Amino acid sequence: MLASVRLNAVAMLDVFPHHRTSARRGSEEMMKSYVAAACAACLVAPVIPAAAEPAADIVLLHGRIYTEDARRSIAQGLALRGNTIVAVGTDHDVRALTGANTRTIDLGGRVVLPGIIDAHTHPAEGAQDTDKCSLGDKMMTPKEVHLSVSACLRSTPGDKQLWFEVVQVDPSSLTLTLQDLDSMLSDRPMILSGSDGHTAWLNSAALRAAHISAATPDPLAGRIERDAAGNPTGTLRDEAADLAFRVKPMPSLEIQAARLEQTFDAMRATGITSVQDAAVDENIMQIYKRLYDAHRLNMRVRGSFTLKNLHEPATTVVGRAIKFRAKWAIDPDFLRADAVKIFADGVIEYPSQTAALLAPYLDAEGHRTDNRGPSYFKQDNLDRIVAAADAAGFTVHVHAIGDRAVRSALDAFAYSRQHAGGTDNRDQIAHLQLIDPADFSRFKALGVIANLQLQWAVRDDYTVKATLPYIGPERARYLYAARSLRDAGALLAGGSDWNVSTFNAFEAMEHAITRASARGQEPLLPEQSIRIQDIVDAYTINAAYALKQEQTTGSLEPGKRGDFIVIDRDIFAIAAFDLHQTQVLSTYLDGHEVYAAKTR
Repeated sequence: MLASVRLNAVAMLDVFPHHRTSARRGSEEMMKSYVAAACAACLVAPVIPAAAEPAADIVLLHGRIYTEDARRSIAQGLALRGNTIVAVGTDHDVRALTGANTRTIDLGGRVVLPGIIDAHTHPAEGAQDTDKCSLGDKMMTPKEVHLSVSACLRSTPGDKQLWFEVVQVDPSSLTLTLQDLDSMLSDRPMILSGSDGHTAWLNSAALRAAHISAATPDPLAGRIERDAAGNPTGTLRDEAADLAFRVKPMPSLEIQAARLEQTFDAMRATGITSVQDAAVDENIMQIYKRLYDAHRLNMRVRGSFTLKNLHEPATTVVGRAIKFRAKWAIDPDFLRADAVKIFADGVIEYPSQTAALLAPYLDAEGHRTDNRGPSYFKQDNLDRIVAAADAAGFTVHVHAIGDRAVRSALDAFAYSRQHAGGTDNRDQIAHLQLIDPADFSRFKALGVIANLQLQWAVRDDYTVKATLPYIGPERARYLYAARSLRDAGALLAGGSDWNVSTFNAFEAMEHAITRASARGQEPLLPEQSIRIQDIVDAYTINAAYALKQEQTTGSLEPGKRGDFIVIDRDIFAIAAFDLHQTQVLSTYLDGHEVYAAKTR
């Protein structure tokens, strides 16, 4: 028996020749780990089907299957019956499950991964922007914005009875006056949406349609920018933008569902099989259910219901969430809303600066200001809300950008642990752009997941021009501190925050490792780089855990659902700067192929 294991180990190294050459990546330790992983795969218990056991429906052979199981084993073959994986192991093991009607797929050495799980994204909302005037998230001057909007108005003016909408406007370092906005369009409501998801600009016609005037108070979690006389300037921050979006005419539910269906098609083409929609409401859940009822969903969806009015009693705030969860408990495998979302702050970039900081922002000359960002809640009430949500069994999903918001969220979780007990709710904090180092260890201690969007961990305009000058070099050492969190024992989950940025996880993986936008570019804090295994874990088994579905997805093991992807290269063996070129050849969801590349 031991001899056969040794022979299998040698054979596996022949099947996976990249393990022999992985030292060229410059890490002897990594080479040893991959060889160990390959050998671990050889120790997968052989599959010996019972005499009466039915054959598999699908068998995959001759592959490099990264299982993401507890040992991070690598296998050659995989077998499915219905929507369930029934075997993972060597070709010999899996071939024993073939029958007359089994579909056999020769992978030809290609790599298989569990389906990608995006733990923080906005598919239904983002899908509605696909046919609008887009400025492409490019840093622009007011004049350049004007020229681009004018070009859109000439080419695709849309229905003049509806609002004219512009999306993906880069808000960093951008100031638009009401005169700027009215000069673009004056006789029809117009709204520009910032690519940060926290800024909107309205012309005078839109302000009137939304009934926003000098007499309109700021919402608790937002700000209406005003001139010296108190009149709105057209710029709305955070929840203030909701004043406009509530009255803006919406297309039919079927049109919204069709747009989402197209978005999910594109997501599956990059290997995504599960999503956590990070901010859902009644309309968004109706869009999902429209697809579900028509058998057009083809994506596992978990919704996080946005908690509003954080000044209200915890029983009131969480009571709304309990009713929402009950209404939208459609299908535990494919459509549910058992998480809640809390916005602890806004965004850090100038001129918005609505992220909550422990120390004040600096001005453009590096001098200390009096601005530490707004407070959208009172800490004692946030504590009670989080504890009530935990006690009700929700996953609490907190948006926190600034270090003060991160600390407030952790303090609320600490309160909850004391008063609501040691629940297993998979609470998480998303974004984590800036963290005080004293708080790194609290994630593990409190069982809080670090839900990271590492596509942003590069020296782009948002960081270089709109962030670094306003926080100073000392705090800048902890921007997107993925390595520090990992080393402190935090569980890392991966998310895109699409449509704020790409949903292609392989691009985010590249940035997580290189901390640079491309070859030859200066990295952002390279000491905060993490390994390929860390970031693959973040988008598979860790994200499954964050979504409370690790018993069925996130790894390729017998008994789990058939969610997996076939890709065109071994991402564990290539240079990190080539990760963005990874192509998905096939995507399987629940045992069915839901995407196949045309060039396959």
